Amino acid sequence: MSIHSDTGCRSVTSAVQPPTMHNAIGASFHRGIPEFSDLMLACRHHAVLTFVVASVFAAALALAAWTMIRPNYHAEALVRVREKSNVVFAPQTSRSEDIAFFRSQAALVRSHQVLSAAFDDEDVRQLPDAIPEGDRVEWLDGLLRVETQSGSEVISITVHHESPQAAQAYCNAITRAYLDEITHRIASDRQLRETQLEHAVAAADSQLDALWDELNSVARSVGSDSSESLTIRDEMQFRSYRDYAQQLQAAQLRGNQLQSQLDEFQASHSESSAVSEEVVEKLLRQNAEIIAARKQLLGLELQCQQMEKIAASAESPQMRRLTDQRDLFAGELEELVKRTRAEISETLQIQAQSERQQLLAKLKQQIELNRSEKEFLRERLTELNSVVSRTTPKTAVPLDMSRHAVDRQSRLADGLWKTLQEFRIESQSQPRVALQSLATLPEQANHSRQLRAAAVSGMGGWMLVMFMIGYLEWRDCRVRSPRDLISRSAFPVFGTNSYAASQPKAWFGLRQKQVSGGVREAAARIILRNQEGTSPVTLMVTSCIAGEPRHVVSQEMVVLLGNFGRRVLLVDCDTDRSELSHALGAAQSPGIRQLAVAAQPPSAQAIAELLIATNQDAVDFIPVGTIVDDQAWIDPRTLRAVIAAMRQHYDAIIINGPSIMGSAEGALLAEEVDSSVIAVFVDQSRWNQLVLCEQSACESGIPLSGSILHPGSGKPGLRLSPDQKRALPKKSLIAEDTDRETALQQEIGELQEEIRRVQADGDESNQQDPSQDVTTHPGKATHS
Repeated sequence: MSIHSDTGCRSVTSAVQPPTMHNAIGASFHRGIPEFSDLMLACRHHAVLTFVVASVFAAALALAAWTMIRPNYHAEALVRVREKSNVVFAPQTSRSEDIAFFRSQAALVRSHQVLSAAFDDEDVRQLPDAIPEGDRVEWLDGLLRVETQSGSEVISITVHHESPQAAQAYCNAITRAYLDEITHRIASDRQLRETQLEHAVAAADSQLDALWDELNSVARSVGSDSSESLTIRDEMQFRSYRDYAQQLQAAQLRGNQLQSQLDEFQASHSESSAVSEEVVEKLLRQNAEIIAARKQLLGLELQCQQMEKIAASAESPQMRRLTDQRDLFAGELEELVKRTRAEISETLQIQAQSERQQLLAKLKQQIELNRSEKEFLRERLTELNSVVSRTTPKTAVPLDMSRHAVDRQSRLADGLWKTLQEFRIESQSQPRVALQSLATLPEQANHSRQLRAAAVSGMGGWMLVMFMIGYLEWRDCRVRSPRDLISRSAFPVFGTNSYAASQPKAWFGLRQKQVSGGVREAAARIILRNQEGTSPVTLMVTSCIAGEPRHVVSQEMVVLLGNFGRRVLLVDCDTDRSELSHALGAAQSPGIRQLAVAAQPPSAQAIAELLIATNQDAVDFIPVGTIVDDQAWIDPRTLRAVIAAMRQHYDAIIINGPSIMGSAEGALLAEEVDSSVIAVFVDQSRWNQLVLCEQSACESGIPLSGSILHPGSGKPGLRLSPDQKRALPKKSLIAEDTDRETALQQEIGELQEEIRRVQADGDESNQQDPSQDVTTHPGKATHS
């Protein structure tokens, strides 16, 4: 057993090269940044701790945020702004202008000039140290909120501040500054409008007076009876002049309309308009090639669906051929649609461009015709004016034309005067902006900001605690499931399936209190399966560090072997904490520490005096003993002598040894047994320590048979019976030993020791071939 285990460890060392193992350990210790979901899932292993700490921390942060942030006081003032101005005669603005005026008032309240004027208010000046340094306008704009209600024609001006007096003062100051600004604007606009109308009326009156003077001069030159001396020719010329004048006016109006149409057309079609997607899609649906391709693809889809309904396999040749053909037709259809879409879009763009060019040419042609018509009419009017002035200077035609000019100017002057009087009357009406109420002193504080800050702080505290606990758990590398060991251990792992079966099926419930299946599997594969010879098996149960309860595995192992009909000797060599002796109540009993190896090893009788009987008839126990002369460690030669003396009396010797990395003599004692198993406990052990422990054992030449996954709970049921005297059995349950067999066993043991030393010396230079009893894999080793 010792030879096989040692060779297996060396084979694992040769199979797993030191750089590779070193990289694996480094990766386990220095892993990358985990995902947030991994951290949240890691918190489920510490649900109560996470809930308690997160609740306390979140409550502390929320309380701190609540106390640090002061509540706000909101002061609100209301101003009425009419959307429609009150008029008596006729409205001077359109509906769009009225809506734009109402909507612009919110921006005016937040304007720079209004906010700057608010700081000059008397109430604001009396505030002690309420204005911070820096940009005052920007600071005040951050405190201000303006809301418009178009249906009620009300503008709400709200200012929030930590002081109720400051909130009221700032709100009233902004409201008064806004009213002064809007009143000044409206008054200045009305004054400017009234001044312009007065100038227009004065100009119209002066021009009317000039026309009256001209009419009087023409009348004096023609005479009072000139209206009766009009000839038919003069009447026809006068009528022709009026007709041409009306036609010229209509032509000018039509020319202006055509020019505006041309400008709008050029502005709207300055950029190439995009083709309508609806028209393109409609033309695509009407394309014959696309319709045929879609029908063919639909037929293939129906065939595939029918094949699936008759439970045809997706890997069958016919099904694969149909799917490949369907994918090919789908790709061809997509390419055809893209190509056809591009052709249709290009055709539509060409047609639209052609139509735009035709319409533009038509407009330009109409404008040219209108220009020719206006030139013709102007020429005719000029000819008539010259003919009338030259042939009949004393007819009534100039008199009638002067009267017509006077009449037109008089109507214009009357209209301007009427507009001026109406504007003056409208200016005396109710103002368009009126104050409804100033802000009162707020009595109740608004805690919304405190609530939001407390909620955000509480949630942040929860997330931070969950992140920290999840990160610590993720970095802790604790063994939580069998895959943590199977995916990383280089040796067999016993008890993975049994541990998974022993877990509760629901989220609640207690874990089953039973003997671990990993101990059964290890005992069957290491001890019971390899007892073909007469030599008993020596096995040491160890762990990675000292804090793991490996004595539970040792007790379960000996109880299991005792129930299986094997005589077992349990030896406590745990120099870390002596938990096995303390658990069995033999911490003060003499033990293996009291066996001294001097010139000759201790006799079997001396060892038998240390034996303590147990409630299992086939199980004996040797405690660790008391400390002698401040020497707490156990000499490896003592363990070697005990094993050599007890081989002929027991079928198996189980050593509850110290940890490999937590004790200095763990590696020394492990070399004295046939093999060792590492006890790994769920929620206690760490898989990165297991990897490091396996590497250290292989580098030291310690024979390992694997690791046992244990749930960490259960009662083995082993108890001591100190009143019962235990004597050495004269023969083993496997075979009776004679003196010759004993001598042969001693020789075999010496040969094994010699082979072990030779292998240890030659391992540094040469790598031996793995034994036939050991099957090596990359990163794994399975012992038969």
